[in-house]
Amino acid sequence: MKVFENETINFSDESKSDEHIKRFANGTIILKKIKFPAIKEGENIFTEIKQQSNGDAYDRTGTVFFIPQDKASSFFDGLEKGVKTLPVYENGNGKQYFGVAATENYSPAVEMMRFFTAFGIQKFNHIQLKGKDWQTISPYRQDITELKPSLSEKELWIGTFIGNYDKGGHKVSLEITIHKSDQIVHKNNVVIPLFNTLNIMEMAGQDYSTMFDKDKGLFVEFTLKKDIKNAQLRYITTGHGGWENGDEFVPKTNSIFLDGKMAFSFIPWRSDCGSYRLYNPASGNFPDGLSSSDLSRSNWCPGTVTNPNFIPLGDLKAGKHTIQIKIPQGASEGTSFSSWNVSGVLLGYQ
Repeated sequence: MKVFENETINFSDESKSDEHIKRFANGTIILKKIKFPAIKEGENIFTEIKQQSNGDAYDRTGTVFFIPQDKASSFFDGLEKGVKTLPVYENGNGKQYFGVAATENYSPAVEMMRFFTAFGIQKFNHIQLKGKDWQTISPYRQDITELKPSLSEKELWIGTFIGNYDKGGHKVSLEITIHKSDQIVHKNNVVIPLFNTLNIMEMAGQDYSTMFDKDKGLFVEFTLKKDIKNAQLRYITTGHGGWENGDEFVPKTNSIFLDGKMAFSFIPWRSDCGSYRLYNPASGNFPDGLSSSDLSRSNWCPGTVTNPNFIPLGDLKAGKHTIQIKIPQGASEGTSFSSWNVSGVLLGYQ
């Protein structure tokens, strides 16, 4: 299923919706309604983006997402009517975070894939460096079969966001493919969106996810109508901000608490960023022989997908539950601040 074909994601007053594609937040978000067929057990689903710079030289946060329509309010309402129409989350630091956590009447946008653009691929391939033969396109492809219960026979808004302030921006093509297979890895028939702190509406006033500066972190209450067996949290996390002392470049522990008890704790980190140097022609080079795209980061690299973590939560009884994410977010330094984009979806079997 072709969703987008060589579409521009940029920052411009001239970005307008048409009959095929909706554009929001000055062109940094594109949306299209897609009707999914019945997806049978044993079929695999993949999402694939091809991306090039159309003028923006920098590494940027990107996400492919769909908007659940299972509750009275959805992320689409925020896009159409403004982010402040969405439910607000507060951690006690004085800021308000809109649309990031599920409530009884609202489901956040669900990330199908989080990706990061490389430094200026294709548009800046004229930069010549000894021994470097630049790639011309960044491919991002990921298995999303575990989201099947949310997609099968549904008509959904599928969106792509790349955070940038460049009039040229980026060019993207997106397709979703369904493959017949005998291998059944994901048997879950439940997908419950819980949280998504990635500020998809950044260019329309949605604040950065700095709620981890207090011990409360991110705290979400949810109610299960039925018991769930073999529950898992599909958890995507990346740290951002600051310069050399910011959380982008400083390892930080992510702790996940279920009903007040720690369920999982780990340090999300990528040390393989140098593998993607040939996708990053505009990456700055340092006197020590490294480039900025080589540097290890908090679970992302310029030019890569960030994989979800599948965190086992055991069997969950029907009724009320809480999930809490705690990260020791770094303090601000002048105008520089740290933030964490985390998204979580509950998977399981009923």
